[in-house]
Amino acid sequence: MGAFQRFHAGYVGRTGVAVGVFVAVDHLRRAGKLSEQEIVLYAMTDVWFQENLPNPPFYDDGNSIGAVTWFRDTSDSMTGRLQPLLSILDSNDVTWQRSVSDDPGRIVYEDQWQIGVIPPVRMPMTQLSYAGPLGADNWSEVRNQVLSSNL
Repeated sequence: MGAFQRFHAGYVGRTGVAVGVFVAVDHLRRAGKLSEQEIVLYAMTDVWFQENLPNPPFYDDGNSIGAVTWFRDTSDSMTGRLQPLLSILDSNDVTWQRSVSDDPGRIVYEDQWQIGVIPPVRMPMTQLSYAGPLGADNWSEVRNQVLSSNL
């Protein structure tokens, strides 16, 4: 069993690795594939993680170094909170998996719950598993609207 774990979709994104579950759910949202209930669930999950998991600094510039985050195997309190996103992926027929590794790459960030790594291998980006262009990347606005509606 690996010391680190990562939950990701079955397709490769711009960083050359399989996209994480947050990105995969956001792709569904931007493609107009989520129900209103799924958008609310996504927003509530996103807010919880924003409030409870440090945001690695490499995300501040849009992740120009192409780092990927992995949870520590002792982070069950965090990984258990991913279930709503995994359910959204399941209900939209997006394949996902949990990978484990003792050495997922060169560590460039770490905190109590996660590490950020430069992956040892990059793959070509794959097409999304569903048709259609992605809409605007307005997640902050959508999330704030959902949360201000007291749902």
